[in-house]
Amino acid sequence: MTRVDNSIEIKAPKEKVFAFVSDLEARPQWLKWAKGTQITSLQRSGVGTTDREVMQVGPQKQKTEGLITDYQEGYTIARRLTKGMDLTERISVLNMGDATKVALNIEYTPPMGKLGQLMDFLFMSKLLDQLAEDSLTILKERMEAR
Repeated sequence: MTRVDNSIEIKAPKEKVFAFVSDLEARPQWLKWAKGTQITSLQRSGVGTTDREVMQVGPQKQKTEGLITDYQEGYTIARRLTKGMDLTERISVLNMGDATKVALNIEYTPPMGKLGQLMDFLFMSKLLDQLAEDSLTILKERMEAR
């Protein structure tokens, strides 16, 4: 399993940042790999919420389905793919006084066995790390502009 960890400090209130990052349908506004997200469960947030998303890492687009597996209001949200690649995302939000720290952690198993592991080693993990870093920069710009 590969893990990608990124974080950023944002000059915006923690509550405002958490409200935005925990809104599944807002994911395409800041997550570079999210190309469209639709909630598919009756509940709109919290553990058990499900969604459908088009995910793009590199040139390949993939239809995925996700499930919120952990939700602590104002602090953390974790989402695991139930359809598509083996991937879990966790977003944590911490008050840092006059700023908010957002940590984005991704764990995944590359598809396609040994070939996938080689591709992951050569470029996929670096690409996903760059996408995560770019996504947090977009989030910072959006939150600080509001």
